[in-house]
Order: sequence, then C-alpha cells, then structure tokens
Amino acid sequence: MTLQTTYTWSHAIDDSTSTYQQNRGGVDGNFNLSRWRATADLNRTHIVQINYVYDIPLFKKSSPLLKGALGGWEISGIASFFTGQTVDFNRTPKGFSTGIGTSARCDTVGTVAVHKQIADEPGYGPTLRWWDPGTVAMPLASELLANNEPCMFGCMGLNILTGPGRNNWDMALLKTFELPWFKAEHSTLQFRWETFNTFNHTQFQYVNNGCNGDTPFGVACGFGNGNDSNGFVNAVWAPRIMQFGLKFIF
Repeated sequence: MTLQTTYTWSHAIDDSTSTYQQNRGGVDGNFNLSRWRATADLNRTHIVQINYVYDIPLFKKSSPLLKGALGGWEISGIASFFTGQTVDFNRTPKGFSTGIGTSARCDTVGTVAVHKQIADEPGYGPTLRWWDPGTVAMPLASELLANNEPCMFGCMGLNILTGPGRNNWDMALLKTFELPWFKAEHSTLQFRWETFNTFNHTQFQYVNNGCNGDTPFGVACGFGNGNDSNGFVNAVWAPRIMQFGLKFIF
C-alpha cells in the first residue's frame, strides 16, 4: 500500500483580490484600499489531501482461473477535505449609492456566524440555512455620505463569514491483464472503474448572502422585502460520476 497525506493551515490576508480587481466588495474602488484589509476572498483555512494505492493481496496464489479473474486488483483514490471560502456582504437600496458612486457594506445587528438549520425555502421547501439573515441589515442612509465618519460606507468588515467546506472521495478500481500477444514487447490490457464523489453525499458550495435592493435603510435582511431566500445554500458540488476505461499497452 502507498499512502501520501498533506495538510495546510493558512490565513490569506489582503486589501485587493488582484491588481485587476481592486474594488473590494464594491466599496471604495482603488481610492483607499487600506480601509478594507481583511481575510482574502480566496482564503481556505484548512486543506487535507490524501492519496493512496492499495494492491489487494487476495487470490495471488490461487489457481490460474481464480488468479486471472479475482487476483491482482488495485484500489486507488484521492480524498479531499477543506473549509469553505469566505462570504461577503454589501448592498445599498435600489437607486442609491455612496458619495463616491459605489455600493456600501451591510451593517450587523447581531453576531454573524455559521448557524446551520433546516428551514422552508420559498421555492424548494425544507433546505439548509447556513446563517441567520436577521443578523445583517441594510446600511443607514447617513452611512452613504463620504464624510470620514465612523461606519462610512457601512459598518461590516470584509469576508466575516465562512461558507460550506467539502468532504470528497474520488476512487478507482483497476486490474492489469497479461495478454499473450506481442510477447517480446510484453502486452497488457488495463481495466479501470473510476468514481468521482464516490459516496454520492451532498456537498454544499455557495449560500445566498446580502440584502435585496428593496430592503429599506437600516432594516434587517431576514424575511420580507424579497429576502425570504437569504441565508440558504444555493448550489452543490456535482453528484457521483462514474466512468469505465480500457488501456492497451504493448
């Protein structure tokens, strides 16, 4: 058996995603990026990768028939575990913008944290809600002014919430058959059965965040004003995929 494991802990901090995308959260553009130094958009705190190849030791000394059919199989795979990327919040009511023509940050009216629960999503019924939208509110009208007062352009910092992580297993079952042809060149036929997301469990990817533009100034982004879907997960990684393959080697 061959086994390799890697683990990475990191905290990426920046004030701009790239030199070509300096408008952090739609606020300030490149006028004062230092105000928005925070956890990076692409941050993943924990990443674990495991890969392995296991040569199944059964039927190797059996009769030629059993050895040919049941012996010599291998299992290989890659398992990936990582925390989610950041979730950000910014919005202004329809028809409004800040004093420099951008959108504003949302405000907090409670502790913004991962708070998973099953609730009724208007379009899909019982669905996982990732965070409580009642803890986030539309900014106040006074916060749109470019006056350098506290909470100018909104009070909430950047990327304060972490989205869903992933627990994924990709596996393969394979066997190499010796063939009688091209003996001088040692010909073989390899059979592979590969599965992606082998256990076919739901792996959430993104969540609804922010406020609907119809939400009035200072009002929480919970229910009403087009916010009924706020906080729910809205995408998943692909379900199980299988593929079969043959490789002739000579």
